[in-house]
Amino acid sequence: MDNCEIKEEVVETSLSNKKQIAIIVICWISYVLALLGRYSYSSNVTLIMEKFSVEHAVASLPATLFFFAYGLGQILVGFVCHRYNRRLLIIIALVTSGIINVIIYAGIEFNIIKYLWLLNGLAQANLWPVFLLILRENISKKNIGIVTVVMATASTGGKFAAIGICAIFAINTSMFMYCFLTAGIISISAAILFFSFTKGIKKPGKEERLLFRKRIAPKEKIDKRSVVLLLLFFEFSLVSYAISGGLQSWVPAILKECYNLSDSLSIFMSVMLPLFSLSVAVISPVLIKLLKNHIFISLLCFVVGALLIVLVYVFLNVNWVLVITLFTIEAIVMGIVSNTTTVQIPLTFEGKFDAGFLAGFLNGACYIGTSIATYVLGAMADKGGWTYAFSSLIVIAIISALLALIYLIFTKSKKKENLVSE
Repeated sequence: MDNCEIKEEVVETSLSNKKQIAIIVICWISYVLALLGRYSYSSNVTLIMEKFSVEHAVASLPATLFFFAYGLGQILVGFVCHRYNRRLLIIIALVTSGIINVIIYAGIEFNIIKYLWLLNGLAQANLWPVFLLILRENISKKNIGIVTVVMATASTGGKFAAIGICAIFAINTSMFMYCFLTAGIISISAAILFFSFTKGIKKPGKEERLLFRKRIAPKEKIDKRSVVLLLLFFEFSLVSYAISGGLQSWVPAILKECYNLSDSLSIFMSVMLPLFSLSVAVISPVLIKLLKNHIFISLLCFVVGALLIVLVYVFLNVNWVLVITLFTIEAIVMGIVSNTTTVQIPLTFEGKFDAGFLAGFLNGACYIGTSIATYVLGAMADKGGWTYAFSSLIVIAIISALLALIYLIFTKSKKKENLVSE
């Protein structure tokens, strides 16, 4: 078995330790606040179906377009974000997302929502790659460990806050649209907060006009092993979020339709998924330290994930407490995979790819997976019920486990698994 050793670069920064901690905190706060503007639609999908009298597949289209635009947008942003002013990109993204949420609250036809939500996806696509690029460039080696833990909680913490707020508004179903207004106000406030506390961060220089770092000799090429690893991590990111994100989008509908739970309770219970997924920030680094191999960890997680979905398949319509518990464990297991690819690798791997590129490329894959799964699960539920939909998740988890196993079998040497040329 190859060792997946992490190498840390020495980051040169003139910022004081106090300033570095402040940047970490403000990036975390800004990202968490932005997530309400991302999940304000998918968290209320059952109420939106009732309000506009649409079926699962139609109701899922705006969320599908959002996640597709968000995922593809992150990949594109990862290629070019090092060229532009980091602060400006973040501020424009937050303000744009806020305005879109306010427009939806103001009242528009359902057919228009999908276009606005696609634009929201493109706006928010700037956030994760640019935040990690800012942190990698401005945080010293001794503090980078803090970053990996703190930012690992940003996504799950933001989901918990976003879905929790939506659940509160859903208590009175006539007020759920206020979730969009709240998201708009919070996103714009986050932009102001970020602008006020991030003076002095690194600005793009001439050397950053290249995708790969200038210190790499022009004649040095990317080896095949690095490309294979990058593509494998891309697939792991896509599938892990297809499973966790797809379930996240439809848990309220599943609980309501299979167990007749109220809208508010269905949404509130779905908060369990991101709440317990916060533990991933601690579990993932521990597993990496113990097993020292990202591929092997992913293999284990996909096997366990497939077994958990089989249990959901078996016990669906039996007991909703058991099912939501299985969903929660599934979110944690898949979260370990996505945490490895979207947080640990961009922030700690030394190589030819900068943090912004890796964050955009791998996190983008996550949301492409979510966009596909959100629509496919809804369409399959319309056609054959939720047990029919879960079968597709079992299949893709098994395929990912097999890919990991094949990689491990064909790389038996003791060479290190780094995204660098040997």
